[in-house]
Amino acid sequence: MLTCPPYGSHMPSSLNAADTLVPHQAHNSAVAPARILDLLPGLVAYFGPDLRYRYANQTYARWRGMDPDKIVGRYVREIVGERNYPLIADQLRRALGGETISYDYLLFDNDDQRSVQGSYVPDFDEIGHVAGVIVLVTETCRRDTIDFETARSEAMFAEAFENAPFGRAIVSPDGRIVRVNPRFAAMIERPAQDLLGLGISDITHPDDLESDLRQLNEILAGVRNGYSMEKRYVRPNGTAFSARLEVSAVRNDSGQVTCFFAHVEDITQQREAERRLIEMNARLSLVSEAVRGGSWHMDVASGTFETSQQLARFVAGPEAQPYDLDGFSEHILPEDRAKADLSDLIEGKHDRSSVEYRLQTASGIHWMRCDRRLLRDEHGRPEKLVGVTIDLTEEHERRIRAELEATTDPLTGLLNRRGLDQRLAALPADLACGVMLVDLDGFKQVNDTLGHDAGDAILVEVGDRLRGSVRRDDLVARLGGDEFAVVLVGADIGKLESLAARTVTVLQGRFDACGDSGLDVGASIGAAWSASPLVTQRAVMTRADRALYQAKAAGRGTWRLAA
Repeated sequence: MLTCPPYGSHMPSSLNAADTLVPHQAHNSAVAPARILDLLPGLVAYFGPDLRYRYANQTYARWRGMDPDKIVGRYVREIVGERNYPLIADQLRRALGGETISYDYLLFDNDDQRSVQGSYVPDFDEIGHVAGVIVLVTETCRRDTIDFETARSEAMFAEAFENAPFGRAIVSPDGRIVRVNPRFAAMIERPAQDLLGLGISDITHPDDLESDLRQLNEILAGVRNGYSMEKRYVRPNGTAFSARLEVSAVRNDSGQVTCFFAHVEDITQQREAERRLIEMNARLSLVSEAVRGGSWHMDVASGTFETSQQLARFVAGPEAQPYDLDGFSEHILPEDRAKADLSDLIEGKHDRSSVEYRLQTASGIHWMRCDRRLLRDEHGRPEKLVGVTIDLTEEHERRIRAELEATTDPLTGLLNRRGLDQRLAALPADLACGVMLVDLDGFKQVNDTLGHDAGDAILVEVGDRLRGSVRRDDLVARLGGDEFAVVLVGADIGKLESLAARTVTVLQGRFDACGDSGLDVGASIGAAWSASPLVTQRAVMTRADRALYQAKAAGRGTWRLAA
């Protein structure tokens, strides 16, 4: 056993068979053991279980630039420095556990570094307990003997390590952090100095630790030389961030792992973006499934066109496959295909457009709205077309109903005044028309006597009789109350006169709503003819109204033609 002196002495009181160290001059035939240790070129030190120095030889003291007396009694971290401490302290603890250790490593000394071999030997007492650790360190490659290329390589490595935009760390074989760069420290949100000596379990999310340690152990066992994984690191405040970790092993000539080199990239924002994209795609998928129709795209350069699977199934059923342009166009009704033409977009004349057309599908004809958009390349040239085709049959029908309600008399189903004006305005300007204004005779008396229900029934029947008297393209309208209008589209004066006379007769027939009341309803008619309904519409109506006044003044139940 190597017995250590009290703090303050720089040499042990006994070393082996020699029990007492005596002055050098008292022994001419031998050199004192302490003197022998001081003459060794290697560093010799002795540590107690508390990791404090019990002894340091002169070589060790010179290397540290201190007197031996200033070293003995100090804690190991105070002498070896923060960069060396994690690795050396770990080896000392292993030796205190009874393990003899020998390995090569880099020893940092301010801005200098030395390649050394360290031997850590446990010192057992008489009953087999470890009383301390003897350390012998020999330099295997002095800094001043390293060739220029090696020095430059090391400098380049140090610069790349420190300034890397990603996190980097060097980890000892037992999983303790030896060195980190500023980026890694910023990720963990701890000073780099505070990370030295920590185990990876101290900064790894518990759920990811087992996988990380298992792969590290596989490297130590020679199963692999490195690995990559995604894991979460834990910050001091308890928050975690996701990172992509790549680990590679550094081995010595005998194949033993001397350290692990870790490359760490923070992917928290990437994972968050991916999560948002997944959520967005899920929402779009739900929206897409809820919409009747689908999408399509076209490459302008190649002319390649393809519908989505959903649009193909909408057109032809669940087994349908995506259509090309010709296949899809065949389902557009021939009279609507011009609306679906893509030429202006392909030529870059427009960047977007919206059209409506009818599509023949397995479930019948549907009105579709297609919104198209042009995507250009970096030079502004047309590159791709994208479109969304949505079924708007129900909307189209609602719109038609709304238009009908706005232009149709709700009681009789005839055109109202607004509807008649719109239909007249749509007629060609050179188309001759005859106009009849019809006013019921005796209607007020029936309405007052028999009630409004009877009156409404008479109005409905009048509308039916008028529709039955005219051609399909002629217009019949209820202008209000008991006043009606009939427009003979493309008729000459002779046809107008004939219809006016016939209509008076038709409306003099008995109405069911009158029953046995003895009340009768008839009609007076004023007629006018015009060669152009669009230009002279108001004048024609005024002339017909004057003629109606003349017919009523003549005794009613007759008709008059405006001059």
